[in-house]
Amino acid sequence: MMTNSPENQTKDFQVSVAMTVTLISFGMLFGTMFLGYTLVRSNSQTWPPTEIENLPMFLPFLSTLVIGLSSWTYNLFEKKAGAKLYWFLTLALGFAFLVLQFLLWSKLQELGILAMHGQVPSMVYAFTWVHAGHIVLALSLVLWLGYFIFKKPEGLTRMKLLNVGKFWHFLSVIWLLMYLMLFVL
Repeated sequence: MMTNSPENQTKDFQVSVAMTVTLISFGMLFGTMFLGYTLVRSNSQTWPPTEIENLPMFLPFLSTLVIGLSSWTYNLFEKKAGAKLYWFLTLALGFAFLVLQFLLWSKLQELGILAMHGQVPSMVYAFTWVHAGHIVLALSLVLWLGYFIFKKPEGLTRMKLLNVGKFWHFLSVIWLLMYLMLFVL
């Protein structure tokens, strides 16, 4: 890990602020989606609407377990400052989460729950697709950390670990909220 010179501390602070601002903007995006869903749901005569009565439950539950585990393995990765095993586990669980999302979309189509069938089904797809896009971005950052683990260990700073971790854990919390809102409540 790099030394903590005053120049590095200033740069680390700036990068940390940038990640915080980025997460706030992502939070606003998801917050707007949650608000829209809440408004549609509160104005609905019956719940669930017929378009989503048969929403699959197992795949979203499994997705929740997988992303929760990935957050836990990333936390261990942060604590061990670059332990390769936890990096691999986080990466594998992240890709497993994406596979589960593709299986969910396939199951939704199989059940006839399509985005074109109304506001609520389109919101389910919007939530899961936007979240999956952010997961792809987060996975690319985890892969980027792998460069430092395997090729340039001296470049792996605590701030890099923490900032990627903020994003990773943020997406885990967002998925948990989505799971509760879309599939449980």
